[in-house]
Amino acid sequence: MEELTSNHAALGAMAQAITTLDAACAQLSSQELPAGQAAYFAWLAERTAQTLSRLQIHAADAVQRSGSHQLDTESLDAIADAGAAPTDEQLAALHGTCSLGRSSFKDAADLHSGWLGIAHGAALSRLAAAGSLIAKVTEAGERTTPDCPQLAAHFANRNVDPRPAIGAARAIRNAEADLPGPQARAQLEAQAVKLITQEPASAAKHLSGLITEQLQAQRPPEALFAEAGLFPRGTKGGLVIYQLKVFPHDAELIESLRAKIDNPNTIAGNREQLNELVHASYPNHAEPAASDEPAASDEPGTPVAPMPPTPKEWDDAPSMPGWARTPAAEATEAEPPKPPSNLAPPPEQPFEDLSPALRHLTGLLAVLRANRVGGKNPGAGLIAPQVIVHLNYEKMLAGAASFASTENGLPLTAAEARTLMCNAGIYPAVLDGKGQPLDIGRSKRLFPPHMKRALAARDRGCLYPGCRMPASRCEADHVDPWEEGGQTRVDRGVLLCPMHHHARHAGLFSLVVAEGKPPAVLLPKFLDPDQQPRRNTYWFSAAEVLAA
Repeated sequence: MEELTSNHAALGAMAQAITTLDAACAQLSSQELPAGQAAYFAWLAERTAQTLSRLQIHAADAVQRSGSHQLDTESLDAIADAGAAPTDEQLAALHGTCSLGRSSFKDAADLHSGWLGIAHGAALSRLAAAGSLIAKVTEAGERTTPDCPQLAAHFANRNVDPRPAIGAARAIRNAEADLPGPQARAQLEAQAVKLITQEPASAAKHLSGLITEQLQAQRPPEALFAEAGLFPRGTKGGLVIYQLKVFPHDAELIESLRAKIDNPNTIAGNREQLNELVHASYPNHAEPAASDEPAASDEPGTPVAPMPPTPKEWDDAPSMPGWARTPAAEATEAEPPKPPSNLAPPPEQPFEDLSPALRHLTGLLAVLRANRVGGKNPGAGLIAPQVIVHLNYEKMLAGAASFASTENGLPLTAAEARTLMCNAGIYPAVLDGKGQPLDIGRSKRLFPPHMKRALAARDRGCLYPGCRMPASRCEADHVDPWEEGGQTRVDRGVLLCPMHHHARHAGLFSLVVAEGKPPAVLLPKFLDPDQQPRRNTYWFSAAEVLAA
């Protein structure tokens, strides 16, 4: 009886909390708040969201284990009548009665979706999370240990955000069928807890990488080769769709291209040419000229204007409707045909104002056009992908399965690393290499290229935790200010993106160097109450993060 009374009190407190939160929101949202109160409002709202995330999983567990989906109509009506402002009598009557016949809902997920208005997929996800993080309920109604006991212990800590643990449990659960066995699953779970605890800013990315590595390790090379390739996927909405599946060492070429195309410093001198290339390459549909021909349409069965033939297809031009071989075409075999006259170039638009995806596509097409017959392409040589591989020398000598990763954080198998190192254009990034002066003292203020490469090999990108700016777009900064006697040395230098470079000098965070360790960021107390020196691990592979 005492337990029922305490349950009534807890449910009443939750109902009252809803009323209190609604009233507080109405008050705060209708006022012009001072900056400090507005920030605290946002902090409390986020803290409430964390609590609600945990409550939803515990509520799903309670519904599952109690068989709430079997409640009869009268019991459900009583709950609806109680609402968010129940009386003591209503709370006392909420014990409910299960139907002896057919109930309104077939299972707990059906109750969530059919009564609470939650999407069925989201309901299943909550119930699965309850089984992973609280307790699993068998078909006989018996409770067993949670599927993810290590994550469950983290989830039970009321002082931490439960959402990373919920996401990690979901990721492991989705990959479980492809994992080699319980031992691999337990190891993956332990790694997930470590990442969430020590690297919260990049935990989700690294966990995804770990799962990908686990799954790839189980697949024979023949299966990978069978799936790799460039696949046409037809035309939709006036655009031709391709799907590209490549190996990690090939993907780094594309990642490098994307990084360079996004970096105005890398090809600043060619921006004008890229603007011209965009203007010439992406025509807009203008008003078509008057014609008796039917207009192009995406509707099935409607004639569509033929695509311009390639140079090779000119030989078959007489058989292609709408195209004829002309003397001009005879004289310029290597030049592509001009688009139909109903296509006009778009208004001038700066290259930097294009969407990132369109900039990346422009860069890729510029590289492809560089190999056109005749070499007259204006976009040739605008972008040159550069592949940098980071090697752990000791692990490589020891024959470890994973000892290399690319500059953009793609882990490489031993075979992929060997393949890249056999190709030309690979820059080895070796710290303290023989004959490489990494310390030039105060002879120069600016870091020379070889020292920047050493910093890039160590930091991989901006040092600020969670920043996603790659090394190619970062600036080298002195830990000890040059004007105060700081030296230009790798062990006293860091990479920071322009934004965080300015923030550091504005005093928004500081840099610290512990004995025998690389420089780290010390965040202000409001961002890191524990005041732990932290390094950004976003661009590292998961194996490197766990090893560190």
